[in-house]
Amino acid sequence: MLLLLIGCPGPFATGDFVVTENEAGGLDITRYDGKPLVSDLRLAVGSGDEVIEMQGGSYRVASGESEYVSLAPDNQRGEGFALYDLVNDRGDVCATLRVSATGSRVLLVEVAGTGGNRVRFDAACTGDDHFVGGGEHAFDVDHAGESFALWVGEPGIGKVDTESPPDDWFITGTRHASSYPDPFFIRPEPVGVMALTDARVDVDLCTADRWHLDTWERSAAFLVHDADTPMELVQAHALLSGTPAMPPDWAFAPWADAVRGVARVEEVAASLRSAGAPVSVIWSEDWRGGEERANGYHPVPEWEVDETLYPDPSGIDAALEAQGFKWFGYFAPFLAEDTAAYEEASDFVVKTASGEPYLFTGATLDMTGALDLSSRDGWDWALSKLEAAADIGFDGWMADYAEWLPPDGVAEGMDVMADHNAYPLLWQSLHAEALDGRDATFFARSGWSGSPTFAPVHWPGDQRTSFDTDDGFPTIIPMTLGGAIAGVPLSGSDIAGYQSIGNDPSDKELWMRWCTLGAMSPVMRTHHGAYSDENWQFDSDEETLATFALWGQVHAQLFPYLRGLAAEAESQGTPLVRPLFLHYPGEDWGRIDAWLLGPSLLVAPVLEKGALSRQVDLPADTTWYDYWTGDKVQSGTFSAAWDEIPVFAPEGAIVPRFAGPVDTLVDGPLDGLVTLSDADTARVIRVFAGAKGSFVEADGTTYSTDGQADSSAVATDTLDSGSISAGGLKLSISGAVARTYTVEVIAP
Repeated sequence: MLLLLIGCPGPFATGDFVVTENEAGGLDITRYDGKPLVSDLRLAVGSGDEVIEMQGGSYRVASGESEYVSLAPDNQRGEGFALYDLVNDRGDVCATLRVSATGSRVLLVEVAGTGGNRVRFDAACTGDDHFVGGGEHAFDVDHAGESFALWVGEPGIGKVDTESPPDDWFITGTRHASSYPDPFFIRPEPVGVMALTDARVDVDLCTADRWHLDTWERSAAFLVHDADTPMELVQAHALLSGTPAMPPDWAFAPWADAVRGVARVEEVAASLRSAGAPVSVIWSEDWRGGEERANGYHPVPEWEVDETLYPDPSGIDAALEAQGFKWFGYFAPFLAEDTAAYEEASDFVVKTASGEPYLFTGATLDMTGALDLSSRDGWDWALSKLEAAADIGFDGWMADYAEWLPPDGVAEGMDVMADHNAYPLLWQSLHAEALDGRDATFFARSGWSGSPTFAPVHWPGDQRTSFDTDDGFPTIIPMTLGGAIAGVPLSGSDIAGYQSIGNDPSDKELWMRWCTLGAMSPVMRTHHGAYSDENWQFDSDEETLATFALWGQVHAQLFPYLRGLAAEAESQGTPLVRPLFLHYPGEDWGRIDAWLLGPSLLVAPVLEKGALSRQVDLPADTTWYDYWTGDKVQSGTFSAAWDEIPVFAPEGAIVPRFAGPVDTLVDGPLDGLVTLSDADTARVIRVFAGAKGSFVEADGTTYSTDGQADSSAVATDTLDSGSISAGGLKLSISGAVARTYTVEVIAP
């Protein structure tokens, strides 16, 4: 039952907003100039007694239901805000409602209940409804017409296309099961709406004629963001928790994995350098030990180096550094029985109600507990292990999991039900503290609002090693786009996927397709997959290794462009990967077959097995070019062999890249290797004619165009600031570093 606002006075102004009671008793929230933001807002409080069951990091509601109580307000006014007492039909005050502007174009709606454990934000649908956001989801990025829960959990291996848990719910995920949900949505006014909570949020996004966000807590707060464009909403949300974290420059080169011991690491390092692959990170997931299990080859749940597989780890690190590689490891927030780590730290796991360690069957099929990161002792123990790994020489690692938090457990400093979604933030802030001040980084998969403040790099989970649309290769696009709306600046997926339960291991075609998309992602990274001996790898044959080297060079040479976009993400909250509608308002908000890498590259991978071409619809009213050939193109069918990917540039695009091959983005001096400093002395600037354009690199070097190109042309000069003309178009350059610039003007 919904709250009715009865007998309220006329419009109330707060900041940039006007709140008005409508004839039906709801609140209409508009901007000062009349722009509608939220129509017929009703609020409710309620109670729920649901019991959530966990297996394998997956969750389902086992029993119980929520009921909401209708309340009527007595209105009060405060200075700069509106305050309502919310009373039931007996006149008892059950909650208060406070509405106030908290900053430029941000409205805070707070409901403080005196009882119960549910709050509902409910509003009318408008008939032109979109709800873009909600975090990372495999099927879509616009969730209009859907109803689901935002609750950090395992996304599943494969998915059903409904919210009803299947019989094997602990393996197969529901449609919106996600490691990284986010309670933020963009509406088409445009307006952003966000629940400020770490609790579960149930959403209904216009399955009927209303939409609502239900938070599982007694008191809740919601933000209404006003903006002139959807991009401004994305930026504001990204900066809400603070500045997004950024990795070192070398993270923008490809990463390759090497497991099963030091001999394999040495083999991979040698073959990569021999092939000319500009890899700057080698990561060994099994640095703590590895075992073959029924579900594949996995790291053992220890927290220290396995010196049988990796004897003299500091020596391994030194040898890799000399070849221009950083070395990564792996951590997960688990303590498993019969391990040295458990003997040390079993007191630091989440407990049962009786005070015993809360154990469950973990990812390695051992009886396992979740580390209590709200405990000072648990935090310090884990921090000491991370710092010890960094002291050995590890330059970072995968910070895996953080979804497996038992909802009926007991933690020292948090309510595991009410604060469930905050556990990834605790896990990621731990790693940020451990690596603070070091030339190092980490990458994470789980998340909630605020995660990008701690985690510099994100990956969208363990996709299937297949072209399946429920959890395979095609899902990378909607998941990456959803992460971008949630504020993730830098992301990159497991090339060729990870899970092979219910589908075949990866093959050469899948690997090639995924490699090209990896190259056109902010981070390019391989992963061996669960069944490492059966999956196709980057060095499974000479052609594949050569392809990895080729696309690795494409990716690494885009460093000036990618690092410039990352600087913009850091200062403005603009993600590197973007839905097309953020730049082209006429595009479908729910489009999931392509993405923009910055403003200048439209990436449209072939997503179907066996296909050698695909239809690409390019935004209208813009001149487009094939990025690879420079040909002027229109929407149509484009061919692409396994080792090719369609990429397009709009008129006005400026794409700076290194002028030649690089060996590593780890800076030198490194004998015989082209390093970041070496490559930084020269640029090729591709300029696509037809409209004015500009671009700013991370070091402040600025490019802008003037004039009209009458032909395609190339010109070269060495300067720090000045201009270079080619084909009738002038490129102005303003910088502090002298470089050799080759300007390639692409004209129709």
